[in-house]
Amino acid sequence: MFYADEIRALQKQYAKPEVSEQELNMAKMLINSMDTPFDPSKYQDEYQTKLRTLIEAKISGKEVVAAEFENPSKVIDLMEALKASVEKAKKDKELA
Repeated sequence: MFYADEIRALQKQYAKPEVSEQELNMAKMLINSMDTPFDPSKYQDEYQTKLRTLIEAKISGKEVVAAEFENPSKVIDLMEALKASVEKAKKDKELA
């Protein structure tokens, strides 16, 4: 809890991101290429599946060992990722 005199209004300072025209066009192409109806049957809740497997292993008396945490070290180039994604989406649409 705070008293009224302890509350200060925050200054709203939002930096407008710098986006090139090429990045904007690639993003629009990517979005337009992926405008298919959503089919939830294509997806599975992997977290729930792994959690259920873990719980069943513990119930059966097996020793459960936690996996080591891996630090992501690869920095992804956004433009290359967008281009690859657009190309993949185009190929997927052609095959469909």
